[in-house]
Amino acid sequence: MKRSFFLVVFMAFTAAALGVILLPFNGWKDLAEKSPDIVIVQCTTNPAPGPIMDGMIWSDIEVISVLKGEGRTGLSRMVSQYRPHAGERFLLFGGYQSNELYQAYNATESYRVIPLAFYFSTNALAGKTLDQQIRLIVEHRLEVVKQELKERNEEKARLESFVREIQSE
Repeated sequence: MKRSFFLVVFMAFTAAALGVILLPFNGWKDLAEKSPDIVIVQCTTNPAPGPIMDGMIWSDIEVISVLKGEGRTGLSRMVSQYRPHAGERFLLFGGYQSNELYQAYNATESYRVIPLAFYFSTNALAGKTLDQQIRLIVEHRLEVVKQELKERNEEKARLESFVREIQSE
């Protein structure tokens, strides 16, 4: 109960400070059910550098595949805390918003974006249910992250060894 209260207070302060409401991650099933659109996209240009107003980053994207929702393939925009780079592909859980202010996929929280390795073949998703497609992508991403962590830990050990050598001189 105490934890929930502090979480609500924290989110209220964050929303007041940033002007954006951030929702906690409540699991993949909940995210998939509550996301009106689930699409695979590719970032077409690097977002503008520098400080971002309200913590949100605007990106130009191309929708490659629509897994759920009314979206169409083709060029679009995305707004998120996640900062993609040109050429990067990712799975996006969000909603397409079109109003007098803007037209874009809204994937506010960074957990709504799952980067795909450049060698991930979207052909592997053909003929599978939405749940199977998401699971395949998440499992693939997990393997990539495990490999990256292994490589980072090896680099960390080398750097720590260097620092110890320098300190002992």
